[in-house]
Amino acid sequence: MRPYRPGRPAEEVRRERGLEEVVKLASNEGPFPPMPAALEAMRAAAGEVNLYPDGAAWGLRGALAERLDVAPEAILTGAGIDGLINVVVAATLGPGDVMAIGWPSFVSWPLRARVIGSTVREVPLGADGAFDLEALAGAVVEATRLVVVVSPNNPTGGAVSAAALERFLDALPADVLPVVDEAYFEYLPSGGHDAVALLRAGRPLLAMRTFSKAYGLAGLRVGYAVGPVDLIARLGAVRNAFDVNAVAQAAAIASLAEAPDHLPARLAETAAERAALAGGLRALGLSPLPSTANFVLVELGEERAAAVNESLLDQGVIVRPAGPFGAPGALRISVGRPHENARLLAAMGAALAAAPA
Repeated sequence: MRPYRPGRPAEEVRRERGLEEVVKLASNEGPFPPMPAALEAMRAAAGEVNLYPDGAAWGLRGALAERLDVAPEAILTGAGIDGLINVVVAATLGPGDVMAIGWPSFVSWPLRARVIGSTVREVPLGADGAFDLEALAGAVVEATRLVVVVSPNNPTGGAVSAAALERFLDALPADVLPVVDEAYFEYLPSGGHDAVALLRAGRPLLAMRTFSKAYGLAGLRVGYAVGPVDLIARLGAVRNAFDVNAVAQAAAIASLAEAPDHLPARLAETAAERAALAGGLRALGLSPLPSTANFVLVELGEERAAAVNESLLDQGVIVRPAGPFGAPGALRISVGRPHENARLLAAMGAALAAAPA
């Protein structure tokens, strides 16, 4: 087994390289801080952390249920999508079972499946970096119990179309659970897929989302899954009792309430900066994949990617080598604020000039 390797912390790079200022564009956190109401809710909740949190997350599930127009019993909360992946895999897979997923993609899915002895069938992506859903459906065999669609996909940023997702769901056998990992759902353009809407329409699937990205709560670890009530009950049987702490629950509830005041501007700036970042990379001679998320992926080749990454670190810019995600010659670059993206492009120009061709 190869353990998950997180992105480099800014403080570690600052100390290691003797730098005063470091820009981290590596882990796809949102570049914006928590919303003001969330900060206030965190301060209030901190005074009661001597008590266990609400293990059932009733307040958060109720707020999500109202926002998503589903029953609270159709929602399961967890410590980010990573925590929920552990629950889903434990509840649906065992030794000899098969999980199918596009690849390269989010490494935690195949990692957790292999930990418990399941087989993982990895299907190549389409040329646009999105899942090839026809190929993924074709990879389903008799022992398949779980099929995962990550869209927008991490690390490529490609997203499947709403129509293609519906066709894919229609093609799956009834004894296979489809999971749509929508960690970057908020960044999808208008008319993109919406797994929760499909669930409300009667499709038997599990949708997974998070507060880590657009809501600015990555450090608190709050994710949620939405699915049929009987499925959520079964998943709840194998979850940890207190996965989402009290401060995180309070912040997430406050963020949902304040989202209409802050989220549209955040998403608009991210879309504009993503376009500017991709354009700047193209001006440097690179070919970033089209992305619908808050990051872009550029393929450089293994040797060149390693050299460029080291040069960027020396200049105080952290990006993410995509080898652990199945793309060893690529770098994934999170979209930051305008000044951070400008610094990345300047540093990238210098790094490319010094790197092997």
